[in-house]
Amino acid sequence: MSSTAQSFSPLASVVFLCVPALKGKTVAEQSQVRAALESAAEAACEPLTEADRLVLDAPQGMLLVILASPRAALLAAQRALTAASAGSFGVSINHGPVTASTGVAGDARLIGDAIDAALSFGPKTPPGSLVISRAFRDALDKNSPEDLTAFLPAGIYTDEQVRSHELFVHHTGEKQAAGRRLWLVTALACSAIIAGGFAGRSVLKSLAAARQPAILSFDVKPFGDIYVDGNMKGRSPPLSQLAVAAGPHHIEIRNGKLTPLVTEVELATGEQMQIRHSFSTPKPVKQPGLLDRLKFWQ
Repeated sequence: MSSTAQSFSPLASVVFLCVPALKGKTVAEQSQVRAALESAAEAACEPLTEADRLVLDAPQGMLLVILASPRAALLAAQRALTAASAGSFGVSINHGPVTASTGVAGDARLIGDAIDAALSFGPKTPPGSLVISRAFRDALDKNSPEDLTAFLPAGIYTDEQVRSHELFVHHTGEKQAAGRRLWLVTALACSAIIAGGFAGRSVLKSLAAARQPAILSFDVKPFGDIYVDGNMKGRSPPLSQLAVAAGPHHIEIRNGKLTPLVTEVELATGEQMQIRHSFSTPKPVKQPGLLDRLKFWQ
């Protein structure tokens, strides 16, 4: 994939279903917890389309990457908590950019600040509680500000990369909220484990296929100015690739007074298309010489 495509980072909400003590459980207990997580994840994602969500495995639980609105992510988190058995895990939400990538073994992966931060403070969430970051709170404020009244400040957590995360806890009652805030503030003193990215079950199927741009490649000789839908994008060369949204586009390649290349394309998400064109300089018109003029008069 080109560097242009890799720089395309859609914003997403990352819901982390986390069991802090999962590694300390027996194999049988871990199997039961995983089954509960699977059930909660299914309940959380049920109303969402495949293009708007995907599920990732994490060492201490499960990540739900929600590409729909922040409020849709909040509702998904609440459904997961409702499906949880006896507060078996905590739920946290972060918001930020995510990027589809490929691992060393060629496996599809998701990376990005939204995932890194979620994995940082997520394990500090009390079982049965819902905690959100400042980034998600700000995103929710633009999308559904009325939902913010259910959250109270829970402290600031600084991770191993010295990044500070301001957190808020969902409250159903002042007494419960006070207890959760105390638990969370105490937990924030512990160190965090940050991972760079985790293999997804359907990364390319959901994120890359649903949100990835199409890629136009250009091979123009000697050179040409690239116009997409009437907007100048650069000169090729050096421009060789361009990321555009999926759908129809009007492409023009111009070179001074020479006849431009004009074409219409219809691109699917993630599609790569190459456009080649050579501008030929018109041959000069030969002017009649002296012998030609003499022959004309003979």
